[in-house]
Amino acid sequence: MKLVDKINDTIYRDFSLMKLIKIILVMGIVWLFQATSGIWLGILNTVWSVIAPFVIGFVIAYIFRSPIRFGEEHGISRKIMIPLLYVLIALFIFWLIYSLVPMIFNRAGDFISSIINSMQWLQDKVSSISSTGSGGWLDSFVNEGVDALTAVKKLIPNLSDSLPHILTTAMSVLANAVIAIVVSIFMCFSWEKIRAGVAKVSYRVSKRCNEIVFAINEEESLYIRSLLILIILHFIEYSLLYLLVGHQDWLIMGLITGLALIVPYIGPTIANVIGIFTALSLPTGNVIFLVIAIVIMSSTDEYVLAPFVHSHNTHVTPLWAIFSVFAGGVLFGSVGVIIAIPVYLALRVIILRFHEDHEAQEKMENQK
Repeated sequence: MKLVDKINDTIYRDFSLMKLIKIILVMGIVWLFQATSGIWLGILNTVWSVIAPFVIGFVIAYIFRSPIRFGEEHGISRKIMIPLLYVLIALFIFWLIYSLVPMIFNRAGDFISSIINSMQWLQDKVSSISSTGSGGWLDSFVNEGVDALTAVKKLIPNLSDSLPHILTTAMSVLANAVIAIVVSIFMCFSWEKIRAGVAKVSYRVSKRCNEIVFAINEEESLYIRSLLILIILHFIEYSLLYLLVGHQDWLIMGLITGLALIVPYIGPTIANVIGIFTALSLPTGNVIFLVIAIVIMSSTDEYVLAPFVHSHNTHVTPLWAIFSVFAGGVLFGSVGVIIAIPVYLALRVIILRFHEDHEAQEKMENQK
């Protein structure tokens, strides 16, 4: 009876009428947002389509400000450094498209075929080991996977039929890209004015707001710089690894593994699984060497290379990284997956600063 009395006392004490009203109001707001999602999502999509080139331009300028500052510190004028940087980036993208895209397009069918062959090889191996066959679940998985990949493979030769639609989409993307690049160039030249404007506005809100804004800026700068370094290092080391084991798509796999770092933990894992699957048709010794090398390199990258490149402040634990990526994907799709970690870092700075303020206030009250 004492336990029942304690439960009743807790219910009457914690679940007051005012708290019940607050819960009902929150649920009502959530329901209202869900009921009107078609309206405000349409408004948000329209607003985003307008401001997207400017946001992308700001992001480009934000990323480029570090090499521009590096050039200025070494005596290269901004009027020279900015055009030089954009020309070098344009040449690199042109080289990448000219050399890599045709190879990817030509190898796409063979790449999918290698995945299909690997899945069928795995099914045959399990069937030969097991006296009862591979099992219904594995047969179903392999058959569905083969059907899906075969359908994708059949689309590749028929891309010419969709060429008008592809060109229309490409022109729209190109127009937005040109606007974003022009905006980013203007922002690169006037970055100090933008920085001063943000500082002025944030300081008008509060001094603490100004400190938080620049703390977020420092956190994001360190993360982006470290991420770019890690992508380049992963691209080089994994391209060499796949080339060493005789993988036909070694350059594609190196690029996939490098870019997969944009989605921490999940992306590299998926890239490694794809790499192993597409290498199953290689000699057994090569496959075993590849698996062992991936295990060793993944552990080294995770516990040695990444902490060395990242500072202590920008380190993200696996649990929070996976949760951030999942939440970003659910809320904002593919864009949310990409921006999940930067948003998490910004929110972490804000929460830690408010926590510091709360602790300082408690200490002052205790001293009184």
